Amino acid sequence: MDSAEVDFYIIAQIDDQEKHIKVVQLETTDGVPYYSCLVGDDEITQVRNETYGKWEQLWGDLDDKTIQNIGSQIDEKITPP
Repeated sequence: MDSAEVDFYIIAQIDDQEKHIKVVQLETTDGVPYYSCLVGDDEITQVRNETYGKWEQLWGDLDDKTIQNIGSQIDEKITPP
């Protein structure tokens, strides 16, 4: 069963600049969620929260501090109150 596409916006620091990032939740073929992050129409990274609790970059060339910042912002949006 396909789930509806989930997308939302976050604000994160990239290269010392605040960026508005569109986040689209996607799934691997085995149902594990990952997130495509776009600035405008350009995809800047794909990230996934690993089982050991750290956000990892699947695609892109952002530094780890930026990835953890983006991951933290995503967590705030996807974690129920």
